[in-house]
Amino acid sequence: MLDKLPSIIAEARYAELWGTQLDNDDDRNREIVIEKFLEQHSILPMLRQSRASASLRSALEWRRSVKPKSALTEATDILTKTGLQRLTRTGNTHIMWIIIDEQTIRGLPLLYEEFMKKHGLAKLGIAALENLASLILDVDPVVTGGRNVKASCVVQFRLSTLPTGRDLGIPFRRRVRDVLANTALELQKYYPGLIDRTYVIQPFDGYLDTLDIRESLLKKTTVLKSPQELASYLGADIPPEFGGRGMPLDDCDVLSAMSSEPVLPPTTPEEPQDKPLKTESTVDICEGTRERAMPSPHEIVDDPTGEGPQPQLIFSEDIGPPTIILDPSDLETAIELCPDKMGARLVWADSDMIVKYGHGVRLAEAEAMHLVSSRTNIAIPKLLSAYILQGVCYIVMSYEKGEPLSEYWDRVSELERQNVLTQLRDYVAQMRQIKGDFIGGIDSSPCRDGIFEGGWGAYDSYSYGPYATEDEFTEGIVQALRDRLPPQRRNGSPDVDSRFFKNEYLLYQTVRELKKMNHSIVFTHGDLHPGNILVRSDRTVVILDWGLAGYWPDYWEFYRAMFNAPWRPSWDTMVERFVPPFYVECAILQKVFAIIWN
Repeated sequence: MLDKLPSIIAEARYAELWGTQLDNDDDRNREIVIEKFLEQHSILPMLRQSRASASLRSALEWRRSVKPKSALTEATDILTKTGLQRLTRTGNTHIMWIIIDEQTIRGLPLLYEEFMKKHGLAKLGIAALENLASLILDVDPVVTGGRNVKASCVVQFRLSTLPTGRDLGIPFRRRVRDVLANTALELQKYYPGLIDRTYVIQPFDGYLDTLDIRESLLKKTTVLKSPQELASYLGADIPPEFGGRGMPLDDCDVLSAMSSEPVLPPTTPEEPQDKPLKTESTVDICEGTRERAMPSPHEIVDDPTGEGPQPQLIFSEDIGPPTIILDPSDLETAIELCPDKMGARLVWADSDMIVKYGHGVRLAEAEAMHLVSSRTNIAIPKLLSAYILQGVCYIVMSYEKGEPLSEYWDRVSELERQNVLTQLRDYVAQMRQIKGDFIGGIDSSPCRDGIFEGGWGAYDSYSYGPYATEDEFTEGIVQALRDRLPPQRRNGSPDVDSRFFKNEYLLYQTVRELKKMNHSIVFTHGDLHPGNILVRSDRTVVILDWGLAGYWPDYWEFYRAMFNAPWRPSWDTMVERFVPPFYVECAILQKVFAIIWN
C-alpha cells in the first residue's frame, strides 16, 4: 500500500491525516496510519489493499473539506477546561474518557459563543478523535515492543433532570444524540483502529435507543450500570472514581499537556441598568417592598415518653393534625398506581385510598386541595391526611375512579364533550374567584415551575419567591434566565457590542412587557392537561394533581394548559374554551422555557 500512497494523495489532493504528513518518507507515523486502515479491511484478504486504499482516500478528501486541525487548538482547550474529554496513559494502557455532562454541554454556547455557533458541538467531537489519534501516534515503539496500539474508550453519562413539555425548537438531547452518532460514524470511517473496546456508563435510553451505530462497533461495546464496575474490565490502575486504585482522573490526564495556549472564556455581557446584575442563587423579593411573613407549619418534636428522640412530625395548621399516619416501611413495598411515573411515588394505601409522597411533594399541594374543598364545588380526590415525617411529605387521599379525558373524549358524543368543557369552564371560573395577594405556593412557599428549575449547577440551590407583586415576579423570571448562565458569564464584564448581550437584553425586555399588562393574581391549578382530568361514570369531571397549584398571574393557567404536548392537535384550540386565553403571554413564556432548557 506504500507504493499506492502517492497516487492516493494525488487523487485526494491532500496529504495530512491525524497530524501526520503522509508524503513524508521518514515519518514513522505514516506506517502506523496505513496499518490502521489495512486492519479495518482485513476480513476479505483479496480486497484488503483496494478497500483500504479507497478508505484512506475518502478520509483524506474528508479532511481536505472539513479541516479538523483548524479548530483543534480552541476545541481541545474547551474539552480540557470543561472536563468533557480526558486521556490517560499507564504503561501500555491507553484510555479516552468522554463525559456526557448535560449541564456542562448546555452551558457551552453561553461560554464560547463564537465557537459554538458554527457547528461547535460537532467540532468538539472531531477534536476528541484528533486528540486520541495524537495520543496513539505519540506512543514510544520501544515501550510497546512494536505492537499495534489501541485505546479503550469510556463514555459516562451525567444527566440533568429535564422537565417534560412540548418540544420548542430542536430538543437538547436530540442535538447531543445527533453529534454522538456523527462522531461514532467519523470514528469508524476516518479514524479506524484507534479504539479496541468501548464502555458506556449509566446510559440514557433516549440517547442510545435511536443512536445509529454500526453493529461492528456495538459488538465491542459494554454497558455498565455504575462507574465502579469499570475496574473489573480495565484493571486496578484506573482512577478511584471508577473503582480502581490509581490516581484521580484529573491528576493523570495527559490531554492538558497536548493543549497549547489557553483560550479564555469570553467576558459576560451584562444588561445595562441602574440596578447591578444579581449573582445570588436566590431572589430577594423584599427589597423596597413590604415583607411577607412565612407561616410556619406546626411541628411536634416533644418526647412525652422520655424514651429518646421521636420522629419529627410536621403538619399544616390550616388542615389540622393528620388523622392517618402510615408506616414508611410499608409504603416501600406497596403497589404503585403509576409505576412509570418519575418523581413522586403514588402507591395504594388501601383499596380506596392512595398516598403521594417523596420527591417534590409539598404540604402546599395538600393546602391547595383543602382550599378547593372548602371554597369551591370542584370535584377532586378527598384529602384524608397530610404531614411531613422525617423530612418526607405524605398526602393521603381517596382514589378516584374515572376515565382519562383523552379516552373519554374519543368515544362520546359532541353533547357529552360540551358537558365536559362546561364543567371545566365553571371549575376554572371558581378558582379565579379566589384572589391572592402574593405569587407563589398557597402556603407562601416558593414558585414551582420548570422555568425556575434551570439554574446553573444544582437547581434546588435556587429559590424564587414568593413575590409580593407581579413586577417582582416578572423580575424573578428574568433572574431565572440569568441563573441559567455559567458563573463566568453571569459575573463577567459586559460587552455591549456582542451578539450575546443583544440577545439577552432583548429577551429580558420582552419578559418585562408582562408586567405592563395589569394582570390580577388568582388561585391557579397550574397543570390542567388531559392526564390530570378524569370523567366519572356519572359524567362528573374530576381534577387531579394539585402539586403546582398556587397563586399566580391570571395568564399562568392558560400558559400551563398549553405547556404539555397535546394528546390531539385540537387540544390547543380547545383550551381557550375553558381557560381565558392569553396568547401573547403564553408565547413569551414558551420562549423563556425553550431558552432555559434547549
